[in-house]
Amino acid sequence: MADSWARYANAKLLVLYFASFVGPLSGNTVLALIPTLKKTFNADVGTVLLSITALMIPFAVFQLFSGTMSDVYGRRPILVMGFLIYGIGLTIIGFSPNFNIWVFLAARFICGIGYAFVGPVLPACIGDLTRIEYRGKVMGIYSSMVTFGIAAGPLLAGFFADVWWYIYFMLAGLAFLSMILICFVFGIINIQKKITIPVLSQVFSDLKEVCSIKSVLVLALAGFLGYMGFMSVSAFLSDTLSLPPFYLDPVAIGMVLSVGGAVVIFFAPLSGYLVDRWGRKKVAYLGIAVSVGSLILLFLSEGFWGFMLSMALYGIGGNLFWLPLNTMSVELVPRMRGATASVYNSLAMFGYALAPYLLTPVYEDYGTSVISGFQIIIIIAILIALLMIPFIRYLGKQELPEMRIEKPKTPLTIK
Repeated sequence: MADSWARYANAKLLVLYFASFVGPLSGNTVLALIPTLKKTFNADVGTVLLSITALMIPFAVFQLFSGTMSDVYGRRPILVMGFLIYGIGLTIIGFSPNFNIWVFLAARFICGIGYAFVGPVLPACIGDLTRIEYRGKVMGIYSSMVTFGIAAGPLLAGFFADVWWYIYFMLAGLAFLSMILICFVFGIINIQKKITIPVLSQVFSDLKEVCSIKSVLVLALAGFLGYMGFMSVSAFLSDTLSLPPFYLDPVAIGMVLSVGGAVVIFFAPLSGYLVDRWGRKKVAYLGIAVSVGSLILLFLSEGFWGFMLSMALYGIGGNLFWLPLNTMSVELVPRMRGATASVYNSLAMFGYALAPYLLTPVYEDYGTSVISGFQIIIIIAILIALLMIPFIRYLGKQELPEMRIEKPKTPLTIK
C-alpha cells in the first residue's frame, strides 16, 4: 500500500504539485480584473486585454527552447531560473499602480518569460518520474492542481479587486517558495545529455528532429486551435458580464470564471483514471462533446446561474480534452520529452495569446441587436471544437513507444 501511494505522493511529486498550482495562479487573475484595471489605468478593454497577449507571447516563444534546454541541462536548474524570473515579474506588477498600464504590461511580459521555463518542464518531470501504466492518474492530479491555480486566481482577484496589487505580492512570495522547494527537494530528475556540440546547436538540433515527426506537429496544432477556441470565450466573458444587461459585480464575475476550475479540481483525478482506463482518444472525444454542449448552454444563458452551470461544464469538458493531449506530449517521443512538450506547449500558447488580439474586433464591432459579439465568439469556439475531431482521430492511431517496448509481442495503439 505504501509503495502504491509513493507512486502518486512522493516528495518530488508533492513539490511538483505545489509548483503546478503556483505557476498558473496569476495568469487568469486579469480575467476577473478587466473592469477594475480599466478604471485603475484609465484604459479601454482592448488595451487591458493586451495583458493576456503580453504574458502569452513570451511564454509561447521562450518555452519553445526551455523544455529542450531541460533535456540538456536537467530539469531542476531550468525550473529554478523560471520561478526566479516569474517572481520578479509578479513583484513589479504589485508596484505597477504607482506607474501606468505599460509598466503593468511589461511586468506581465517578464512573467511570461519566467513561466516559459516552468510550464513545459513540469509535465516532462512527470514523464521522467512515472511509468506509462499509471501516468494518466498522476497527470490527473497534476491537472487538478493546475486547474486549482487557474480557478483560484480569478476568485482571489474578484474578492480583492479594490486592492488587487496585494495579490501579486503574495503570488511573488509563492513563486520564490516554489523555487526554494525545487532547489532543495527535487534533486536529479533526468540524466543530462552528453553533447559534443555547442548547447545552442544541440537545442536547435533536437527541435528540428522533434518538428520532423508528424504526430508531434499534429498534437501541437491541435493545442494551438484548442487554446484559441477555449480562450476566445474566457477572454471576453468577464467584460460581457460587467455590461448590460447583466451588470455583475467583480465577486460574481470571479465566481463565474472560477467555477469551472473549482469543479475540475475534484474531477481531474477521475479524468486521469479514465485516460488510463479508456485510452487517450476516447476521453478527448468525450471532452469535445461536453465542451460543445456547455457552449450551447452558454450561448442561451441569461443569468448568473445559467453562466455558472455552463462554465462548470466547460471546465469539465476542457479537462477531458486537454488531459489526454498533455499526457501524449510526454509520451510520443520519450527520449526527448522536454523538446516535445516545448513544441506542443509553445504552439498551444500562441493560440492563447492570439485569441484576444484576433477576436477583439469581432467582440466590439460585429454584434447586432439579434446576436451579440460575445455570442458570435461562442459560435467560433464551437466550430473550432468540432475541427479538433480529425486531429484526435489521427493521434489515436499512433503507437506509443513505451507500450511497444513493454509489450513487444502485442502492439498497442491509443485506444
